[in-house]
Amino acid sequence: MSRAKSPSPSGISTQSIIWAAIGWAALALMFYLFFNVPTDGPHVIKPEECAKPVKDLFVRPNWYRYGTYIFQTVAIACSGLLCLRNWRSSKIISGRNVWLGLGIGILSWGIGNLIFGYLDFQYQSGLIAGGAKGAKDLVQTFPSIADIFFTSTYVFLSWGMAMSVIGRRLNLYPKQWAIVGAVGFIGVVVAAYVTFGVISGGVSLDTGKILNIIYALGDIWLLIVATILLLAFWGGKAAQSWRLLGSAGIAMFFGDLWFNYSINTGISKVCEGKQYQSGEPAEFFWILAFILWGMAAALEFDLSSRPTTRSRRS
Repeated sequence: MSRAKSPSPSGISTQSIIWAAIGWAALALMFYLFFNVPTDGPHVIKPEECAKPVKDLFVRPNWYRYGTYIFQTVAIACSGLLCLRNWRSSKIISGRNVWLGLGIGILSWGIGNLIFGYLDFQYQSGLIAGGAKGAKDLVQTFPSIADIFFTSTYVFLSWGMAMSVIGRRLNLYPKQWAIVGAVGFIGVVVAAYVTFGVISGGVSLDTGKILNIIYALGDIWLLIVATILLLAFWGGKAAQSWRLLGSAGIAMFFGDLWFNYSINTGISKVCEGKQYQSGEPAEFFWILAFILWGMAAALEFDLSSRPTTRSRRS
């Protein structure tokens, strides 16, 4: 029993952290599924690139959008702090750099997300107020200053995830490496389609396109490392944290993929009233990724704090 209830420096047991994370994920999932329907409207907008006004536009209400950012921010803050706790602990046997990279990356994503949220609210307010200049010129949500933090996120997350596999005895069979290669290839094809294939009007390299490429490369790397972790550490209680890290990487890949798809397809559909709106149910994958990273950090801290851990895993 002491294993599941190992106290943290804050006095909160690992078991409590895990249950709180599961509960937060369940609440977030229900919130996204049951309240995401656009009910605020109808509105009439007239972007300059449209030949006629867009009528009967319904948007997601502000209370719902605030709720999505609350669910995301709480998950990000808790997960980032748990990862940094591991970095500060001298007992962590898995390598403190893993958790430093993940912690900084997660918190950087949170800062960028709050900035993006502010710009997103300004965008929708300008869109509804009328006299809009167009989806690309209202309030610049992408690219924006938020992308500085999002870019930093992928640098640190990629570094942290890389440190989780570098120098370890992976012992993958040829078939398992073949699976890793196949997953990586599929990830490249899907990311390339979302980044380039769904956009009409050519593939000129502007700032937004370059950032999309950087994000796609980061997502592919997370997907590959996640696959390696899941295959290499499939069994055993001591490897639970690594399986959670792998699952988090996959969840992040799906969340980013859907967001990029929604943004890229929404630009060409603004005259149909189908432009991107924040609060898509697929954004739950972001929350799930951060929760899984936090759970992995909590379990690794608990495992490293046991007196017999070092002799068993050394």
